[in-house]
Amino acid sequence: MRVVISGSFWSQPTVGSGQYLHGLLRCLPQVAAEHRYLLLTPAYLPAGPGLPPGVDGACLATPFDRFNDNLAKLWFEQAAFPRMAARVANHNATVALVPYFAPPLRCRLPVVTTVGDIIPLVLPEYRGDARVRAYMALARRAVRRSAHVLTFSAHSRADIITHLDLPPERISVVPLAAGEQFTPGNTQAAREEVARRYGISAPFIYYVGGLDARKNVATLVRAFALLRLRGVQAQLVIAGRAPGRDPRLFPDLNALIAELELATAVHRVDVPIEDGPLFYRACTVFAFPSRYEGFGLPPLEAMACGAPVVSSDASSLPEVVGTAALRVAPDDVVGWAAALGRVLADARLQAELRAQGLARASLFSYRKVAEETLHVLERVGSMGG
Repeated sequence: MRVVISGSFWSQPTVGSGQYLHGLLRCLPQVAAEHRYLLLTPAYLPAGPGLPPGVDGACLATPFDRFNDNLAKLWFEQAAFPRMAARVANHNATVALVPYFAPPLRCRLPVVTTVGDIIPLVLPEYRGDARVRAYMALARRAVRRSAHVLTFSAHSRADIITHLDLPPERISVVPLAAGEQFTPGNTQAAREEVARRYGISAPFIYYVGGLDARKNVATLVRAFALLRLRGVQAQLVIAGRAPGRDPRLFPDLNALIAELELATAVHRVDVPIEDGPLFYRACTVFAFPSRYEGFGLPPLEAMACGAPVVSSDASSLPEVVGTAALRVAPDDVVGWAAALGRVLADARLQAELRAQGLARASLFSYRKVAEETLHVLERVGSMGG
């Protein structure tokens, strides 16, 4: 079997779709070396890292590469990729894999599409302007023509059935995994390193995972304010910066922090990708209050590094953390303060959550992702779509 793969996110290994593509391509040749894998990447984006063993690559140009990235993206997805797939099909290509929500409307090969989430269709504030809505309408129409759809959680599968009107038998759940860099380490050494390089001392609550509205970080800040009023001396570390200024999508956390008089206790830090595991290992507790996730990698990454986790119980997150984390309703500020306070005050509970989290994280691996994805690709390929 020959699998032709869309590589739009190959040059972005730090974003969710890029992590998924890199993890999948690293493992597919390991679990099924008898198949051939061809990654097609767009010329308007940087080349990205070298390809893993067993994966061939080709770069596709569009008429818009030097003029308009949005049009180049659209041309790559709807013209360049399916044309090259058709050309390769003449040499025994069997199936096309598009590992994000943008399959071609027409393609000679049967297409398997990964839809991690459908946030713009579920949450009104994410629907964007007329151009974004038009693009989503195209993606919605195209995904209905896919031979099969992969998604990361049962919750997302239910949303896809409801909002994309796809039959359940054409959607398979293949859970994600933490990257191989997320492993446990020496907690004390990690804390000393964070203190030395970032000036942050334990105990501290850590959050990473985006700052847009659905991530609900304001609830975490308000819960932390309650803890401070009760005399808890921990600090709160929030990683990342908002990529936009629209207040509907990116609440002003700095204003909230100032309003609650938390400026000396809350640290806003930019954590480079290589230091992600370091902060997970060093934190006293990792908090993830998101209201909506297609899967929710940060809690899984945190557990894989040995961090005790307190997570929202919304959307797909219970599927990720199971019983290995304390779970709280996303907007229950008092409940969040109580759960975080319990973990901060109880070394035994920290140890229990650490052990349970490591055991839970071990159930997820990119080898499993590759095996389950390959099962779908082989089935679709054998049926010709």
